[in-house]
Amino acid sequence: MTALIRANLPVLVVIAPLFVAFTLPPLARRIRLVEKLALLGTVLGLAGTGYLASIVRAQEGVPLLYRLGGWPAPWGIELVAGSLGVFFLLVVLGVSIPVILFAQGNLTAEVGSAERVTRFYVLYLLLVGALAGMAVTNDLFNVYVLIEVATLSCCGLVSARRHPRAAEAAFSYLILATLGSALVLGGIGFIYMITGHLNMGFAARELGRVWLEHPHVVLMALSFIVVGFGVKAALFPLHVWLPDAHSTAPSPASAILSGLAVKGYLLCLVKFLFGVFGRPLLQELAVHRILTFLGAVGIIAGSILALSQEELKRRLAYSTVAQIGYLVLGFGFLNVTGLAGALFYLTSHAVIKATLFLAAGAIQAATGKNRVRDLAGVGRKMPITMAAFTIGSLGLIGLPLFSGFIGKWYLLLGSLEAGLILPVVAILAGSVLCAAYLLPVVRTAYFAPAPEEDWRDPGRPQKLALLLLAACVVILGVRPGPLLELARKAAAELLAFY
Repeated sequence: MTALIRANLPVLVVIAPLFVAFTLPPLARRIRLVEKLALLGTVLGLAGTGYLASIVRAQEGVPLLYRLGGWPAPWGIELVAGSLGVFFLLVVLGVSIPVILFAQGNLTAEVGSAERVTRFYVLYLLLVGALAGMAVTNDLFNVYVLIEVATLSCCGLVSARRHPRAAEAAFSYLILATLGSALVLGGIGFIYMITGHLNMGFAARELGRVWLEHPHVVLMALSFIVVGFGVKAALFPLHVWLPDAHSTAPSPASAILSGLAVKGYLLCLVKFLFGVFGRPLLQELAVHRILTFLGAVGIIAGSILALSQEELKRRLAYSTVAQIGYLVLGFGFLNVTGLAGALFYLTSHAVIKATLFLAAGAIQAATGKNRVRDLAGVGRKMPITMAAFTIGSLGLIGLPLFSGFIGKWYLLLGSLEAGLILPVVAILAGSVLCAAYLLPVVRTAYFAPAPEEDWRDPGRPQKLALLLLAACVVILGVRPGPLLELARKAAAELLAFY
């Protein structure tokens, strides 16, 4: 039995949340059971991922392969659970559990009836399953299918909130995300046209052999892939859908959209850049310089846009645009230090942004207010919620002893290793600007005169979720070793792939 589970583990961690999602609709009248099953699905996925990580570690980084239907590559779809896949699976399932815990008994006010809450959990689990699939798939067209599942799930989550702006934000997201998907599909088509393969490994080997015969096709494929995933991940200036979508979605949806969904698209971009095109080709076509420039511009522009936002959730949404810049910046360094820093920062940002959006949602639910200047005294009346928000803010700024510092430190080292100064300036300036738009929230909450209203922290599951996420921000800042080592292994494997 153990051998059977081990052999099928890469696909089991993907289908566990998907299977639970398809069992929920008939149970809509029993909302407590729906909530418990949704939590159980993510817990099972995390347990399977932990077992998978132990296997990969015992095999010293040798990936665990799974062939769907028993068909070997390149004819069949292949799942590869290596260092990168396990790394992202841990991030997805690890962040999903506190977010879904926060949603327990807390969605009706934002979403509505029990049927609507059940639909929310179905979409949530579909998104988690799609992100888990992105982590392990090694097939180009399978990537396209998974990003479409994720996109439609995200649109449904945005529109789930009972708010006049929700439908408009979801529609805008759908239109632009569809454009991004079309570009990705076009890039996949170009790759298939010149290589004859959809398996990433086979396509990479063939591309390295024939790209000089079709340089313009390769440039078109790269352009479509970068722009397509740039739209879907909200890379500046392709970010226009994100502020409305993330700020109007229900709080758990905002947390997973900002913390995980956009990271899934960036993970797919990494797989294409390093697992299909490869470092030599990226250097030959100067793609790494474009990525570095776009990342630096995104950090500064996103931070400046966040500064001008009065609504707390919109400020956090624009902050996501800036943080995506850090990740893309690290992809452009083309060295292990920088790429490992980007991967670790991906984890840090996922945990931090989930903390911030959930805390912001709890504050808005208790006070009915979302503007920063109206949050006076909330820190004294909602101490646990605001403490979690403060820890997340300090982590996002990048102060020592918090997870954001580790990621930014390795990005700085990667930039210096690559001999680049502009990214160093952008990283430091971005941290200063981040402090400029987050610390005023903390100052207002703790030091401005409090009104007479009786605001309180949310219920026990919500407080537990916030405490778990805040603890992760500190733990990853104090003891980053195991996750950082896994990130370094994943980066080394990507850069030495071909």
